[in-house]
Amino acid sequence: MFSRPFLCLLLLTVPLSAQTSKTINAAADLIQPNDLKADIYFLASDNLAGRNSGSLEDHIATDYIASEFLRLGLKPMGDNGTFFQNMEILTGRPDAERTTLTTTIEGKEHRYSLGHDFQLARQSLRNTEACGQLAFAGYGISAPEFHYDDLAGIDLKGKIAMVFTREPQANDPNSRLMGTWDSYHAFNWHKVEELRKRGAAGILIVQDRIPRDVKPIPPTSPRPTGEPSYALAGEMWDIPVFIIKREIADQLLAPNGKTADSLQAAIDRSLQPSSFDLPKSSACVSKTYTGIEAHKGRNVVALLEGSDPKLKAQTIILTAHHDHMGTSNGHIYHGADDNASGVSGMLSVARAFTKGKVQPKRSILFLAYDAEERIFLGSYYYVTHPVVPLNQTVATLNLDMIGRNEDDANWPTPADRNVNMVNVLGTRYNPALRRIIDHENQQAGLKLDYKMDTVDPDSLWSRSDHFWFATLHIPQVEFQTGLHPDYHTENDTWDRINYPKLTKIARLVYLSVADLASSDKTIQFLPAGSEPAK
Repeated sequence: MFSRPFLCLLLLTVPLSAQTSKTINAAADLIQPNDLKADIYFLASDNLAGRNSGSLEDHIATDYIASEFLRLGLKPMGDNGTFFQNMEILTGRPDAERTTLTTTIEGKEHRYSLGHDFQLARQSLRNTEACGQLAFAGYGISAPEFHYDDLAGIDLKGKIAMVFTREPQANDPNSRLMGTWDSYHAFNWHKVEELRKRGAAGILIVQDRIPRDVKPIPPTSPRPTGEPSYALAGEMWDIPVFIIKREIADQLLAPNGKTADSLQAAIDRSLQPSSFDLPKSSACVSKTYTGIEAHKGRNVVALLEGSDPKLKAQTIILTAHHDHMGTSNGHIYHGADDNASGVSGMLSVARAFTKGKVQPKRSILFLAYDAEERIFLGSYYYVTHPVVPLNQTVATLNLDMIGRNEDDANWPTPADRNVNMVNVLGTRYNPALRRIIDHENQQAGLKLDYKMDTVDPDSLWSRSDHFWFATLHIPQVEFQTGLHPDYHTENDTWDRINYPKLTKIARLVYLSVADLASSDKTIQFLPAGSEPAK
């Protein structure tokens, strides 16, 4: 047995990093299946009625999350010293009779029918009417990292912008953009915001020439129907946005001797923008909603402050969304996988840090978003109202549906039925983050699947809260275990979760966050992306 003085001297000679590593690894074992199960059992219970955004039941869920943050001694980062970041969320229903599209082409007026000639796309719920000259703006994207910019040299202020969906050379594995993988520029949620910021009065998105080949997943019970539209109160998507048939686009382009097919083929072939005004074509767009109601939405935010005086200003953000689909037509959409599983994973990581007495150098922000199911309203609100500086955000790791085994018709199911697999999405933009996850997985022991960084038929990478961070060039990654027939059905219940796998995923996420937070590593965001993972 060593004498006490000798033992003290020995401890002083052990590198701090080794002691820290031992502490970090030991704390991973504090993440236990029963704790995860308890969180999900409560959050996905009948009494929480599917946690619809703005509902009393979802507020109970956010009270539960905040109480856990309080129990762990985390710092509240919400409004007025609370754990809640409040926002106003609107609901309403389109008024078909007063949602209109008319055009004037070479002096002749044309009227179109909602549901037949054009569809509503995602937008704000403020009733708006706009008339203006047409401007064709290619794909409507500005992507300098790919030496491509539809918006350079064209003034959209006060005009109705007509654009193609997705991005140039989509589906082409040899594309100069990101091959068959759509960059963040391709998605309407970003495209609409960029065109709005450029001053467009309205947007006409031209229907795809060839729809994407996505195999549907037959549900095990009815999915929600007849729900109202949701939007943030404020500027987000605050512009009329319609998806029009290609023949309507051809009518508008005809005075300039163009067609949608010829323009799209030329852009895709040359990868050169072809934006121009349409002086002989104009449009009036009007969107009207009825029964508009305001609801109180809220994110839940808490901080574990870093211990290093120089590094604690830098923050790693760990996120999950707390809302789900509520009830519809007599069904409760419990949302155990989507996304009580992610919330439980986030809470388990917070518990491991605090109960394991791990003191990271950098700070860690734990953030539960509202209204992800309504196209990530809570995360948009956060990035436009950040509680820690975005330029000091090292990376964000998002947990969304991490509790089941993938059973998606778009992917072959392997012999092991995905019982030990987790998808990791988005690391093409930040491969250094992938290297950390790969390294920490040596301890966690999961099968990491990066397939959706090569081809993503369901567009899953674009369908959760980390998306906005990519548009701001902040390193991001999502963990999820894939779609399954219980997705958005009443059968997404607590007893169908794969708890041993969920425990491993939560431990991997904890170890990855600890790795980032315990060092001064810089994670580079690559706007043009890296080669897909093999």
